[in-house]
Amino acid sequence: MWRFFTEKKWALWAYLGSAFILSTLWFQVQIDVKINEWFGSFYNMIQDALAQPGAVTMGEYWAGLASFGWLAAMWIALGLAGSFFTAHFLFRWRTAMV
Repeated sequence: MWRFFTEKKWALWAYLGSAFILSTLWFQVQIDVKINEWFGSFYNMIQDALAQPGAVTMGEYWAGLASFGWLAAMWIALGLAGSFFTAHFLFRWRTAMV
């Protein structure tokens, strides 16, 4: 099992791959935190718009939706890249074990 991390042939995949997978997970968590913050500010804006008509412009509303779209696109792209790389990493790991 540890051959993957100790043999020179697999060292690059083992250490850089592990670092990439862990950093991808860390960035996804950071984006999740930003999405949670977005929900709070966006729904506060909606509440303000319902309480006082004209308090929020359509530009502000669409800018809020666009910011969520940008966060969601980053999360999806990072998730897809991380998932693909993790599958490839596990294939290399299994090859090293055999």
